[in-house]
This record gives sequence, C-alpha cells and structure tokens, in this order.
Amino acid sequence: MPDKPLRVLSIGNSFSASVCRQLPPMAAAEGRALGYACLFIGGCPLRLHAENLGKSAADPSFRPYRAMCSGFPAGEGLDGEFPASSNELLARGDWDVVTVQQASHESWDYANYQPFGHAVVEAVRRACPRAEVVIQQTWAYRADDDRLRPGGAWGFGQAGMFERLSDAYDRFAADEGVARQIPTGVAVQLTRIREKAPFVPYETADLARYRWPDLPPQAGDVVGRLGWRRNWDTGEMEIGRDTIHLNERGEYLQALVWFGFLFGADPTAVSYVSPHVGDADARFLRECARDALVQGGAL
Repeated sequence: MPDKPLRVLSIGNSFSASVCRQLPPMAAAEGRALGYACLFIGGCPLRLHAENLGKSAADPSFRPYRAMCSGFPAGEGLDGEFPASSNELLARGDWDVVTVQQASHESWDYANYQPFGHAVVEAVRRACPRAEVVIQQTWAYRADDDRLRPGGAWGFGQAGMFERLSDAYDRFAADEGVARQIPTGVAVQLTRIREKAPFVPYETADLARYRWPDLPPQAGDVVGRLGWRRNWDTGEMEIGRDTIHLNERGEYLQALVWFGFLFGADPTAVSYVSPHVGDADARFLRECARDALVQGGAL
C-alpha cells in the first residue's frame, strides 16, 4: 500500500500559494507522499484571516478563499481549486501540519500581528488538536521596491525589512507557543549575501527609456520580475514591476526549504531540479536552503 501522505494546510496568501508550484512535483520526484492545500487570498493579512473565521462560522456559505489542493487520495474532495472557507477546510482534513503567516506588507511591524494572529492560531488548535501549528517566515522585498529605496515610504531598506520581519515572526512564535518556523525568509536572504553578482537596482526614472522587448538587468535575486504588458487605458506597452513575489528561482528555493522542513531531509540531497533553474544554480540554492534550515534548528 502507498504511504499515507503528510497532510499540510496553509492559511495564507500569495507567499504560500507559490509553494504549490514546485513543492508537489519535488515531493513526488523524491518519493515522498504529500497532500498540500493552500487557502489563498492575495495579500491576506492575519487580521482578515481572523475576520473570515468569524464570518464563515456565522454563515457557512461564506467561502472567501480559493483552495488550491494536490496529492490527496481520491474521493476526499480535496482536488484542484475550489471556493472554500478556513473553517470548512480545518474541519475536513486530518491535518498533520497547519501553517500560518503574516501578509508581507505588514510582516515587519508586530503591531499588525495581534490580536488577530492569536485568534487564528487558537482556531486551528481547537479544530485540529493533533496538528502542529507552524509559521512560515516570509521574506524581504527586492531592493528596487520603491518603499525600500532611499527616501522610501518605510524609512528602511531591504536589510531593515528583513531584520524587522524576523524579529516580528520570532515574537509571534514565542507569544503563541509555536515551536517551529519555516525559514523561507532566511534562505532568501542567504542567497542575497552569497550571490557572486547580486542584483543592482536600476533607476526608476530610467524605465521610460526602454523599448519593448528590452528590460533592465534583473539577475541576482530570487525575488522579483519585470515584464512588458499593455496599459489598457493608454493603449501602450509599459514595463510591469513585481518586486515582492518569488521568481522561478525563488519558488524552487522555497520548495527546497519546505521539503527539508516537512520531511526532515537535507535539501542538498534533493535530485529534483526545476525546469527553470540550471544545475549549478540548483546546487547553490540547495545549499542556501540547507543552511537556512540548520540556522533555524530544523536540521
């Protein structure tokens, strides 16, 4: 008989939805049985997760999330994507691990965590007393995010964001008695420290001089994408910027961190390589993932 899959639920946002892209195929390639479900609302903070728990308890038809599921046995109804509520999925799954996280734009200020985070963690513990509650530590934005540039709205740079969010997640874990964190943010920061040719921010004003299909150099970071898109108001092509989400390299790194964390495995032994990552870069990312897990006490 096949192994019973490890059953993992994320109450999250786009920073957990990205796990869906590389972790399931990695687990399958490495011979590990994994059922993964992510409750997704883009940019969803702990405050809104707490509100949604109350609303769906009062009205079971209130299903504000998109559930993204893979790897579960047939017949459970945990297949593909469908509307769902957090109460509904907590009640439907015999979960081994439930992950929570803060929205990235609020992650660096602990004032945004409570009392909402406590409400979410307590709801998980009531509904799933045998599940381990785990926090995913999210990551600092790429250095070309306008909020992190000199004179930006937040008043600190990338290193300052990482330091603040790390402190906030540590405090959240301590206050809620959560023993373990998935150190995705640490892994991202390690790649930045170790990159031989790190990403150098372009001048925002220079974007206007580019013509399709040219783009500023953007190698050297696992976060961020630049790309051309049509502005439907002006009818012209313009450069769209994503300075906060993981790119293909980052999604592979995140999957390595989660795989090592969930299965107690050394990521440097993973043979699966993303189709968007070269072999030498995969070795570099595997080492960063391993070292982040060691630093966080997960290995």
